[in-house]
Amino acid sequence: MSKNLEMGRLIDLYGGLLTEKQLDIMDLYYNDDLSLGEIADHYDISRQGVHDAIKRGDEALMEYEEKLGLLKAEQARKDEIEGFKQLALAAFNECNAHRSFRTVAEKIVVLLENFDEKLEEYENPAPEEEENEQD
Repeated sequence: MSKNLEMGRLIDLYGGLLTEKQLDIMDLYYNDDLSLGEIADHYDISRQGVHDAIKRGDEALMEYEEKLGLLKAEQARKDEIEGFKQLALAAFNECNAHRSFRTVAEKIVVLLENFDEKLEEYENPAPEEEENEQD
């Protein structure tokens, strides 16, 4: 996984633990792909200040992941689903080769589609819905 992609996922998982400004800077840098200069102009701070904020944010996110392991656990679940998918695909190919097992093969297709849906959820997580609670 590339560093930018990994940091983007860590921001999604742990961003709420950062300060608001730090989260904004990290989001602009990793998710919106703004340069240090562009972010510095936006916040009216130096490029070095942006660099330092990103470095501290990186360190904080990596520490959270080291202690909590949410990204690692998510990847393990994804890998497990991918393994199940591969087993189902092998079973499908075997069943499809024999005419008497066509109904089993059709059921396996449904399993494969479900695995694809689950894997898609890991690849493109749905954005959290904002809660609109009114007092």
